[in-house]
Amino acid sequence: MNIQTLEKDNNVKSSQSNSFFRRVGVTIVGVNISSGVSAAVDEVDKTSADGIEVVVVTALKRSQSIGDVPASISSIGGQDLKDKGIAEMSDLQFIVPSLHFGGFLGSQNISIRGIGEFNGEPGVAVSLDGIYQAKATSAQLSQLDIERIEVLRGPQGTLYGRNSNGGAVNFVSAAPTSEPESYLKLGYADFDEMSVEGVYSGPITDTTAIRIAANYRNIGEGWVENQTAGGGDLMEGSFTNFRIRLVSELTDSLSVDLMYARSEIDGRLDHYAWITDNREIIAFQGGVPQLADAQVTTEPWKVNTDFDGDATRTFDLYGLTADWDLSFATLRSITSYQEFQNGKVDDRDSTDLSIFLADEYDETQSLSQEFNLSGNAESVDWLVGLFYADDENQRNSYFGFPQPVLGFPAPAVLENIRPTYDSTSTAVFVDATWNITDKTRISGGVRRTEDELVDAHTSEIFIYVPDKLSVGVACDQQENLDWSATTYRASVQHDTSDNSNIYANYSEGYKAGGVVPSECSEPYNPEFVDAFEIGYKGSFAGGRSSLSAALFYYDYTDFQVAQIIGLASATVNAGDAEVTGAEFEMSTALSQSWHLNGSVTLLDTEYGDFINTDGMQPQLGAQQLKGNRLNGSPKTSVNFGLAYNTALSVGGSLTLRGDVAYRSRTYFREFNDKDDSQEAYAVVNLNAVWESDDSLWGGRLFAKNLTNEDYVVGLVGSSANGGRMGSWGAPRQVGVELTYWWAK
Repeated sequence: MNIQTLEKDNNVKSSQSNSFFRRVGVTIVGVNISSGVSAAVDEVDKTSADGIEVVVVTALKRSQSIGDVPASISSIGGQDLKDKGIAEMSDLQFIVPSLHFGGFLGSQNISIRGIGEFNGEPGVAVSLDGIYQAKATSAQLSQLDIERIEVLRGPQGTLYGRNSNGGAVNFVSAAPTSEPESYLKLGYADFDEMSVEGVYSGPITDTTAIRIAANYRNIGEGWVENQTAGGGDLMEGSFTNFRIRLVSELTDSLSVDLMYARSEIDGRLDHYAWITDNREIIAFQGGVPQLADAQVTTEPWKVNTDFDGDATRTFDLYGLTADWDLSFATLRSITSYQEFQNGKVDDRDSTDLSIFLADEYDETQSLSQEFNLSGNAESVDWLVGLFYADDENQRNSYFGFPQPVLGFPAPAVLENIRPTYDSTSTAVFVDATWNITDKTRISGGVRRTEDELVDAHTSEIFIYVPDKLSVGVACDQQENLDWSATTYRASVQHDTSDNSNIYANYSEGYKAGGVVPSECSEPYNPEFVDAFEIGYKGSFAGGRSSLSAALFYYDYTDFQVAQIIGLASATVNAGDAEVTGAEFEMSTALSQSWHLNGSVTLLDTEYGDFINTDGMQPQLGAQQLKGNRLNGSPKTSVNFGLAYNTALSVGGSLTLRGDVAYRSRTYFREFNDKDDSQEAYAVVNLNAVWESDDSLWGGRLFAKNLTNEDYVVGLVGSSANGGRMGSWGAPRQVGVELTYWWAK
């Protein structure tokens, strides 16, 4: 191996027509075009017999053609990410089928086919260059200089382990190159948003290369207006990312890849808005009477808050990947250490009165080690793996009540202290694919996971009365818990032609249990899922068109939910839940200049027997919720894109692209009241991308959410406030970017 083999699709020199296909979102492949979105080429020298480029992905922890992956998978290439301005997960949801994203008070709920984050633990596994992100919150960070993103839909409990019941999202960063390349990008957009990004990549010696990437983005004007006199607007602040990768071929058989990444977020970048005003329930249940006279608004992108709030988040990642060619197999070692600090203060009543204030800080240190031994013997490709992770979390939460409320005779503070939350996970797994014939192959795998959790937390109430301090202990708990699970997968795939195949697979998923310290309740147990999927993948017209389809069914046991018992919350296992659905994707080059792509997802979800009490409607008492839809699972999701490319008489090429994403009504609470949902909406994004004839200059003019659609991305019911509180998706934003490459 040498440094050149580490180069990616951004160095591929192609014909004018193939360059257009990459620009508008198509990569020519031998058997599939990544289901309608562009796919990066992992190794540029892999081509089919007729010279058509084959897309290679590593989603199943070994390199294989994307058409040979017996599962629903999308891969979005680096150029496509840049042309569409996809800088974060909230952008990605509008081009990947079944993927939805909702940020709420710093949490990042990534869901696939209705399955996502719960109690801070991800339901979709997110990794950066093979390094697993232990917390859902850190999944938003360090998305810089990305070569491609792979999205696997469906449970991945065998290869990715716990907390991958919804699927997996793999960020693959751009690798160092054997030839120097660098660029500088400047941007400006509405809300006084300024950005700068720079990358340098090149060799240090014949066997060592480096890549350095950094960006900075500052939103100077918040897009959530604070209507309280003297208050600051929300959703403004700065984002800083830095990454350095160093790759070296130490010997002919041993190479290493060192990485350090850091992300920083600072500013008023959270908001807690009133979505519905139901303060009449306060009188019914003896809530906070002061709120009856408070100033609130349910208008999109507006709040009334007497306290602006602030958030500071930092993320550091140290990674070392080593590949050793043993002649009979390849041994890969992935070692990582991560630190994540998350601090925020905010107004939890979101009114002009000082009633509820929150000050929260948590810190996580994660150490992980994974070994993969892979090889092939005649017609069998095999993989054996070991995985270990140790996550330590400390969390302090303070909820202040400056006025006597909720029965407190004086101002009070509720303090939740978690000095220890130590989670360790150990796993061994085996996976193999057997090529029975030239056209038929079967594959399967098994994973054994052992989890341990040590938790200690205390909840105390401090009541401030004149001349003295009264302290009451709500709970003082210590837990030593352990769980284990064995998960399997099996699939069969048959090539119906040189460019199409059908497949069927079965997979299992496992989501760890846990403890919620603020509830002072019993631990909740792990969640399990059995999933079945059949599908078709095919490409036509020499790879200019593709079509894929999948039908799937999930059967959940011990589904994790948050219940309301009286006025207190409790996290429990609700029992059964089911997900049934279908996905269809297509991509076609209509001509040399026009390209069309689209996807449709149809989803039917429902709870099994589940009895819960709605704090927003306590007069209804305990309700049987069997048959209600799962949270975050719209019945219909549609993504549609159309692109046009032309050469300009003044020089260079211009690509015009429009993308539309539609979501039907989406519920955020299990009671399925219309007030608990976001009604159907559509988001329109436009991009105009120019590139000079010498490929050294580039520009992009963009409009996100062109029609200024207001839509909710996260929502909870707050019986204490007397309303449903949530967060809004971003409003319309128009901007421009200019890029110059010194070498490309």
